[in-house]
Amino acid sequence: MIGPDFDGVPENWLSYLAVDSVDARLKAAKAAGAKVMRAPFDVPTVGRIAIIQAPGGATIAWITPASDQ
Repeated sequence: MIGPDFDGVPENWLSYLAVDSVDARLKAAKAAGAKVMRAPFDVPTVGRIAIIQAPGGATIAWITPASDQ
């Protein structure tokens, strides 16, 4: 996770969890105080991904796999 797309993302382990809708989950997470570290983006044939940081500092990535979109 090196490069300008990851500026501000602290060094850590990053787990990816499959979710039904990255966009819907992100909206709820922001309402609960999460910080968006990387806005949703699409990776062809992989899926839609977003990276957030919970109010307590934990960072996680969500993915809606391309097969579920």
